[in-house]
Amino acid sequence: MIKIDEKLIKHLEALAALELTPQQRKSIEKDMQEILGYMELLNEVNVDSIDPMYTPIENSVDLREDLVRESECVDLIRSNFPKERSGHIVVPGIHA
Repeated sequence: MIKIDEKLIKHLEALAALELTPQQRKSIEKDMQEILGYMELLNEVNVDSIDPMYTPIENSVDLREDLVRESECVDLIRSNFPKERSGHIVVPGIHA
């Protein structure tokens, strides 16, 4: 099992660009040890007779045919947006 200690917590803190208090570090260390302890408990479960499950969907999914269709309400859709320019919807940028 991986060793959860203050060194690991400080490393994860640096990777996440966080500034934790010593009390928060101790709390996270305790929580992570409990989580890993639970994972170790799961390793004790005998699953030899269980087939691996690669997906929870047992039946195949019937997909609809991929067809291009004209939309009859393009103007109605555009009217729901506050800004439009040259037939395109104007949205705020995502770059800082």
